[in-house]
Amino acid sequence: MPKPEDFEVIKARRPNWEFLQKLPRELHGFTFKEGGSQFRHEYMLAAYENVPARRRLELVYTDETFDYVPVRQVGLQRYRDFRYITRDKDQFEEWINRYIDRLVEETTPTHIPHSHFVLEHKGIFDWHFPDKLPDRIGPFEKFIIPQYPLPFLNNCTIILDYADFATGSEVVFLYNQVRNMFYAENKLRYIPNTIHDFDAKKLVDLEELLEERLEPYLRELAKQLGYPDVTP
Repeated sequence: MPKPEDFEVIKARRPNWEFLQKLPRELHGFTFKEGGSQFRHEYMLAAYENVPARRRLELVYTDETFDYVPVRQVGLQRYRDFRYITRDKDQFEEWINRYIDRLVEETTPTHIPHSHFVLEHKGIFDWHFPDKLPDRIGPFEKFIIPQYPLPFLNNCTIILDYADFATGSEVVFLYNQVRNMFYAENKLRYIPNTIHDFDAKKLVDLEELLEERLEPYLRELAKQLGYPDVTP
């Protein structure tokens, strides 16, 4: 296994790294961005960004595990793509050169997940109940919808999301393929919390919970965030 690399060595290499210089400058509506920034344990080598869509794919090096890895930012969700994590610089170059088009396409708002057969069997793509829900409830706006769900961690897929980007707060609704159930999580000022207000086995049960609880739940979150009462 290759030895861990020091941040300073990677920082010195990045500006003239031929691998980065030869990457496409536009892909699927995303624009290439030079790297060079560091946040905590991650040093960004480069990124592809679609600002209006609130989506970004970063190529980073992390000194937590001394690995190169792609990192996705979709709305308020940020997660690593562990299919392409490696400590080997040359291996990372090979993977990114070969798969960068697919990696960016998988970050687009209209990407259909590879697990689409499972989601289709569960009826998620044909689930149009969220169309009846408000596009905006107080500071929270509908962001992810069932027709274009977001593959997430631990065999879960985000099928619906209401986000307040100004405060880093949201409620996401997920389907867990292993447990075959729907549930929700919230995030307040970027801090995630487990909730059980929307646990359901079937979409029809989730519909009832959304109809009854979604608006009052989001109004209460807005109050916790310091917004004035958003009751209609």
